[in-house]
Amino acid sequence: MAIYHSRVKTFSRARGDSSVAAAAYRAGLLLVDHLTGRRHDYRHRGGVVETICLAPDGSPDWAFVPSELWPAVEVAENRKNSTVAREFELALPHELDESQRSELTAAIAEALVGRYGFALQASIHSPGTRDGLNHHAHILATTRRMTPEGLGEKTRELDGGSSGRGEIEWVRAIVAELTNAHLAMAAIDARVDHRRLEVQAEDAMLRGDLVEAIALTRPPTQHVGKNASALERRGMNTDRAAANEQIAEHSEAQFEATIKQARREGRAVATPSGHSAEQASSERRPATASYRVGTGLQIEGVSGVRASALGLGARPSLDGEPPVASVEELVDEAVLELRDVLALSPVLRLPKTERVVNHWVSGLSSLVDGPEIRGHLRAVIDRLQQLRRALTAFAKRVAAVTRAERLFHMAEQAWEQFNADCPRPAGDWSAHDWEARRGRRLATLDKRATELKQVRAGATEEVRARCEAEVLRRTDALEHRCSELLVDWSMEDGLLPSGEGASQPVAEGVAPGRRPRLGR
Repeated sequence: MAIYHSRVKTFSRARGDSSVAAAAYRAGLLLVDHLTGRRHDYRHRGGVVETICLAPDGSPDWAFVPSELWPAVEVAENRKNSTVAREFELALPHELDESQRSELTAAIAEALVGRYGFALQASIHSPGTRDGLNHHAHILATTRRMTPEGLGEKTRELDGGSSGRGEIEWVRAIVAELTNAHLAMAAIDARVDHRRLEVQAEDAMLRGDLVEAIALTRPPTQHVGKNASALERRGMNTDRAAANEQIAEHSEAQFEATIKQARREGRAVATPSGHSAEQASSERRPATASYRVGTGLQIEGVSGVRASALGLGARPSLDGEPPVASVEELVDEAVLELRDVLALSPVLRLPKTERVVNHWVSGLSSLVDGPEIRGHLRAVIDRLQQLRRALTAFAKRVAAVTRAERLFHMAEQAWEQFNADCPRPAGDWSAHDWEARRGRRLATLDKRATELKQVRAGATEEVRARCEAEVLRRTDALEHRCSELLVDWSMEDGLLPSGEGASQPVAEGVAPGRRPRLGR
């Protein structure tokens, strides 16, 4: 199953480190440190699946080229003990395929760039082991923010102390969050958890899961490392593996003792016949019930009486149908969808929609649950969701072009650098090896060129015009539906007083027990 591993380390001149050497090794490149004149040549190493460079918008072009970025990093540091680079090392789930791991790495890298404003080089490495499970990525980042003029101020918030610990915890959390999101998008059940074992155990106790809480109170094992793992695969014993085995045996004995004590106290009973794990697995429903809370939070894995006791929504129906959202939850959803749409396009005007949603918010206590009100709410929510997707459609195409251009630039640089450094077979390379290496770079360049051409074709002015026309069409459809509702209400006795909601601001959210009106 997928495991969580994330580590942050620094490279310092005080230890003799070089950001140029680190970048060359992780990406399998030939890079030259202009300060020392040393050539760091790792073109012959294997295991590098892909390398991408990212930097904030407006950064100079050289920020996306390793052979220019890292020498500039070394020049920018003038102290003999300067920290020249920071690395984020993380495990990639082996359940994902190569393209999915690439997308996950890019998403994590983009989140880091967005928060800290530095430039980075992300290199994905293949396992290099027989089990094929150790996919991982090395994200090498500058210690200075990247500005349009070049390298700027230091990212001091990552240097240490309470601020540094908080930032590292954020990094661990965002890695886990994005990993789980990409596993879910790939329809993979595995999940990772970045929290400490004691925190996970406390959470299990709050859920009432005694067995999981006991299992999570085990002492943590030590990280074995690649060298010790290699020795273990050859049948050789190592101190760390022996220590982990002792920890596992102690945890198992502690677990059994706790279960026996629970049985003596009557808190645990033997499993009756007909309730085996195999039978439970065969009878398990394909999907676990989920509940949407009024604030928009999605809670997964809560079912039956426990959900209703916690007040997390209606109980699921006996026939396995998903639970039905309450009218209050639908109103909250309409509020949040409208807020998101207005945030995406501040110039967009939706007076009729705002008036309708404000009417629902202000009259929530008087709304009578039934097919009619549910139909109206769902119709408005669906049209708001369609409008939101239309507003972001072209922006996603432009973002795809930006990423494709960077990937093409990297492939082009690799191709040109190979031709400059290796114009013909030399050294230990045979003609076949040289042709294979040259062919791989050319194939990658052709692939990136094709991808760039395709995404550019999807982001032309003609496509922009079509997307803008789709936004107008979705806006008209939404306003027309709300106009029909306003007409219907005006024909009824006092359901919508004249001018209600016409000039009311839109609220930023919906707080429990308090229903402010919507606002921009």
